[in-house]
Amino acid sequence: MGVALVAEPLRARTPEPGLKNRVAALRDCHARIWASTRAELPELGPETGLWTHRVNARAAARLIDELAAEVDRMPEESRERTAWQAAVRDRLQDFGAARLGWPSGYRRLLFAEDFYAAARAFAREARACHPELPLDSLWQALRNVLIGNSLQMLLDRKVALGPGLFAYSMLYPLTDNLLDDPRIPTGAKRAFNERFGRRLAGRPVGVSGPSDAAVFDLVARIEGEFPRARFEDVYESLLAIHRGQVRSLAQQDDPRLTDDEILAISCEKGGSSVLADLYLVSGRASASEERFAFGYGVFLQLLDDLQDVAPDLDAGHQTLFTRATRRGPLDEPTARLARFIDRVLDGGDTLSGPAHAERKDLIRRNCRTLLVGAIFEQPGRFTRRFRRAVERQWPFSARSLRRLRRRAERRGRGAAVSLQRRTGAPSLLDLALASDG
Repeated sequence: MGVALVAEPLRARTPEPGLKNRVAALRDCHARIWASTRAELPELGPETGLWTHRVNARAAARLIDELAAEVDRMPEESRERTAWQAAVRDRLQDFGAARLGWPSGYRRLLFAEDFYAAARAFAREARACHPELPLDSLWQALRNVLIGNSLQMLLDRKVALGPGLFAYSMLYPLTDNLLDDPRIPTGAKRAFNERFGRRLAGRPVGVSGPSDAAVFDLVARIEGEFPRARFEDVYESLLAIHRGQVRSLAQQDDPRLTDDEILAISCEKGGSSVLADLYLVSGRASASEERFAFGYGVFLQLLDDLQDVAPDLDAGHQTLFTRATRRGPLDEPTARLARFIDRVLDGGDTLSGPAHAERKDLIRRNCRTLLVGAIFEQPGRFTRRFRRAVERQWPFSARSLRRLRRRAERRGRGAAVSLQRRTGAPSLLDLALASDG
């Protein structure tokens, strides 16, 4: 016993692998999890019927009309607008509790003031730095802010918008859309990627036009919050998502890719994306936190691919879902994705305590809403039997949900036009989030 105790400190320690190698291991791990996940729908919710669908649809239609009228009456004074926003949030919370089964804790989580403050700060700064940014790109970037904020919530960190999270979220519309644009030649994309990669690595690189200047300025913002000498993994995580984006270009121009290769690319790109969010909200992370964030990113990427089947087909992009839809209905990969989300959320030792149960449930419900929405918006890509199985466990029928979406878009456009005439705001989002209210 004594000899063992003396000898223990003398054993050579195996150095912890660098983040690049850890990302490769996480990619392969989640590809194996996906391959071993059963292609059967999990339980999505309590059984519903035609009567419940009708009652919920009528209630939702009334809510849409009432909210549109409220938007048209939005106060212009900051203090009055704060009270107005609180009343709107209360109405949404009441509807969620009554019709969607939201637990009481959602009032604290889903509509937390810290989330709203971070979104408002982002919209204000984004418009100040890039006033020309289209509204859909602003939404895209804000979505990443919310992902970063959700990690802060899950890991018991203060929900806030830091310079790094702002900059990384803005990189999405400025780089991702460029790489996905079929009108830009592949050679130009590769040249940009090379310059961008050098800048992320902290190496000298020339600026080639205003696009480079805008992107490099965002990297400088990250450097201001996370000095390279002290936060090496922050930049390794950014290089990881950069490598994932570069490899994903093969999905656009290499028809020889196998399904396993497409899965690996999707896992690497999606997982690295949220892994970078993790480092940009915390600076450092444990192995279990890395694993959770990576898995979170993988299923968000696959959800995006499910939602984007039609535009990806039009652009010639290859994903697991474009491949599958060419072979037949998307029932099996979609059911597998629903179970894969559960396996990621319920696996490992991160967020395993009772204090995190509602937080994980919030993410699960949001992802299931996105998944079911993709099914209902693309009915022709699924069998009738599969759609019916989903509807029986959902608060709304596919037809009523599509009608509600069109109603919300129509009423929202009308209210926004009226509000813009009154306030001069470029969009409802700008007025609601970028204000000081």
